Amino acid sequence: MVQVTLYSQYFRESNTRRLGRKISRKAARNYSDARLEEILRSLRLKFEVRDARYPRIPWEPCKMYIVDSNVKKSTLIKMIERKLS
Repeated sequence: MVQVTLYSQYFRESNTRRLGRKISRKAARNYSDARLEEILRSLRLKFEVRDARYPRIPWEPCKMYIVDSNVKKSTLIKMIERKLS
């Protein structure tokens, strides 16, 4: 089990890839914090939510999800992107 850190900035449509968005704009249109939590629950992953600030955009508060996962971070993000599409 590996702990993976996901920031809500990875999924926000308003962010450019340069500022940290890691999924397509099309998938990001369907993003909300509640939707991400629902997806993590549907994948049966244990996670913890904290208030945080993403290092590339420190002036904007966001959520940080600490997820216990058996897969790599990039694979987990792709799984979430598919569920958002």
